[in-house]
Amino acid sequence: MHQVKYMLCIILIFSSSTLVFSQKTTFHTAKASAPEAGSIFIFPERILLEDGSFFNAERASMFVPINRSEKNSDVISLDVYRFKASEKANPDTPPIFFLHGGPAFQGLESAFSVPGTFEKYWQFMTDVADVVVVSQRGIGTSKPTTIIESKKPSTTFDKAYNEEAEIEALQKKLTSERKVWEDFGIDLKGFTVLEAAEDINDVRKALGYDKITLWGGSFGSHWGMTLMRQHPEIIERAILRGMEGVDHTYDHPGHTWNAYKRIAEEAENSSELKGLIPEGGLIAAAETIVKRLSENPVTVEVENQYTGKTEKVLIDEHWAKQFSRGYTSRSEATWPADIITMYNGDFSKAALKIIEKAYKQNSRPLTASYYMLDCGSGITPERLKEHLADPATRVLEYEWDYRNACPCWDSDLGNEFRTNFETEIPTVIVQGTWDRSTPYENALELMPYFRNLKFVHLKRGPHGAIRAAYLYSAEFKKALLKFAECGDSSDLKDHMELPKVKWVVPE
Repeated sequence: MHQVKYMLCIILIFSSSTLVFSQKTTFHTAKASAPEAGSIFIFPERILLEDGSFFNAERASMFVPINRSEKNSDVISLDVYRFKASEKANPDTPPIFFLHGGPAFQGLESAFSVPGTFEKYWQFMTDVADVVVVSQRGIGTSKPTTIIESKKPSTTFDKAYNEEAEIEALQKKLTSERKVWEDFGIDLKGFTVLEAAEDINDVRKALGYDKITLWGGSFGSHWGMTLMRQHPEIIERAILRGMEGVDHTYDHPGHTWNAYKRIAEEAENSSELKGLIPEGGLIAAAETIVKRLSENPVTVEVENQYTGKTEKVLIDEHWAKQFSRGYTSRSEATWPADIITMYNGDFSKAALKIIEKAYKQNSRPLTASYYMLDCGSGITPERLKEHLADPATRVLEYEWDYRNACPCWDSDLGNEFRTNFETEIPTVIVQGTWDRSTPYENALELMPYFRNLKFVHLKRGPHGAIRAAYLYSAEFKKALLKFAECGDSSDLKDHMELPKVKWVVPE
């Protein structure tokens, strides 16, 4: 009898699913009503630790409106994790809400499948307070995930770059992808950082917190600052890095190039690279490489590491301007060696990098939400004009994707949104001088607007400045957690320095 009932349930579910997918007029087409906005379903989640034991966490599906400005908006779900504070924590300390960057956060489920992840990145925070992690709307474990079809990898690498054709193909593709989600009944206009900030506030209310501490970086700092402006009354304090202000979504090319200049200066004075630096220095060498390739592109034969076949790879100015951003600034310390190698006429490694990029471009799927969030925050016309006139655009490719993709999404929040604001919220900002994703100058520009600020200058610090600092210095970690617990930043130093890099020597 139980088997009969089970089969009847399966038939009913299948029938309902068929009904849902045969109607494309709205997002919610099932006979059952959608969950009410503001409702939350919390369930236990056990996280496997490296020693084989478990950490007992909470996980939740939080339902929020897609577009709060629409009275009858459909809802979407956010994936929420809560790690309850340990016995060491003061129960009166507000919870830490951790805001990821991107916007491309895929959620924690996959990360926690690797034992040791929780202990390395999260457990130490629970000695201060509850820790809450909220997904980004329309991305990763948020449902629906507004994934869009990626461009298929190119199988030919010896053709000259045709920018006009690339732009036409991109815009045609994205216009089609936007229509797909709109045909599903998804109100894409709700995918803005303003709505994402309200998501955090809704989760706060659902979990019963009066005030919270923000901890975020990169887009997470942008997301956090939006909430600081909208609801300053709910934020006890903030810990930020990789500063992306209200008008910083498009990276300033000159400021990004300044990070390379700081890297170059130290590399040029290193013992490892003594006698190998081209005349005029690494920055001049990088500029010379781009100039040479603009006048005389080169074709290199290498073995395709994915197919085993010999591949002809054309390297031109377009590719050369993207080269520097393809390498990390600290973990391998390869950038100076790569510049020296190319300056001396060897482009074999560069060719392999082009092939690798083509095959890996689908490793992190893009979403409609990514474009709506970033294109919505956008850039003021004055700042865009300044960026385009900067000499660094002759060396670095400047925001090609944003400039050509954003017109397809119609999501701009306007220049009023991009006006800086002052805040009295106690804040710690840790900014690395070698941050090439959100340049150091971003933080300098924002500092005057934080009226209660502790700024930590991290020499040689990368984009993930806070993590780099606390992995290196137990003293810094202790001081930062003290601020998170009680707002006292007096133990944090104004200046910190990471160890010198051991530079890779060109072969």
